[in-house]
Amino acid sequence: MVKNANPRPKPPHKTASRAAAHLSPRRLPLQARGKETRETILRAAGAEIERAGLASLTTKRIASAAGVSVGALYEYFPNKKAIVYALVSDWLKRGFDTLDRLHPLRGGSQDLLGYLSKQIDEMAAIYASQPGLSALLTAIASDPELVEALRAHDDRSVNTTASALAHFAPGATQEQALSTARTIAIIGHELLNEAITKGASDGGRQIENLKVCAFALASRLLLEGGASKP
Repeated sequence: MVKNANPRPKPPHKTASRAAAHLSPRRLPLQARGKETRETILRAAGAEIERAGLASLTTKRIASAAGVSVGALYEYFPNKKAIVYALVSDWLKRGFDTLDRLHPLRGGSQDLLGYLSKQIDEMAAIYASQPGLSALLTAIASDPELVEALRAHDDRSVNTTASALAHFAPGATQEQALSTARTIAIIGHELLNEAITKGASDGGRQIENLKVCAFALASRLLLEGGASKP
């Protein structure tokens, strides 16, 4: 096993621990109808960002696109920025949940290359499924509270990927597994962003290139740290 490595990811960070009160949702719905209304508002916001950009986004336009009153929208979110924060947070959560579900100790792939291939394919689908992602990524880079949420997500994602890599390369050190996972995450974001968010004409090839890079890094880890488990 990996030296001093925990096979399970670290406990979730409190991504909103420092977020100001103006970003907190006014209420988190428990009933199915309330949850659907919240999701409808967020889908409408994403569609509006995709259509007209983040600068033109207003709560009035979101409410109109969602088919709810502005007052109903304010029952869930105090302002536009809280909606953007929820969009980013939900997108990051979907990404982490996908990575965690694919972990070999939770029933994911039983071989290293299959694990990485599934990880890349499913993360590509998550990038493609979020309307207005390009604008949201720009918003993340310019907002300290969103940067904090992204940093917490990155820490969790790298940790769960490193744990999976450790499973397949039991002789690797913790630092080797973490370094490989971190490099895959950095390259993965850049190439998925280029292939999907920016709509590169050779997007499919970019994703295949990402798999080649991930496979090469994983193969190096196996050589450094020992053979994959059968």
